[in-house]
Amino acid sequence: MKRNTLAFAAALWAAAAVPECAQASPQEDALLFLDAQVLPRKAAACSARIAGYPARFEPAFRAWLARNKERVTSGEAYLRADAERTRVPFEPDVQAIAAGISQQWTAAPLPTLQENCEDMLLQLRQPE
Repeated sequence: MKRNTLAFAAALWAAAAVPECAQASPQEDALLFLDAQVLPRKAAACSARIAGYPARFEPAFRAWLARNKERVTSGEAYLRADAERTRVPFEPDVQAIAAGISQQWTAAPLPTLQENCEDMLLQLRQPE
């Protein structure tokens, strides 16, 4: 049975937060690309229920994205190439992953959401 890399990356990403590491693999870069797509959606859920969250998230996310720009680009290229090779639609799959996670965060009880939102900020601020 063929494994679709995008589906594999999504499952791995959803199962655990992967720390950034010095020796990146294409799969780890793919996870960073997915993070770059999903983190703003998570932040939107936080912003809808936590006052002042956008002012805390935006600078942290921009700095994280700047630190990981090359790896995010590499991860996107890796996933796009795999999607082309396996003839799986890339954009709809990425959007479906982001939407599903966003829905989970939006539906979370406020204490859980607050904890998740704070954890996300800590993750964004961690140096490589």
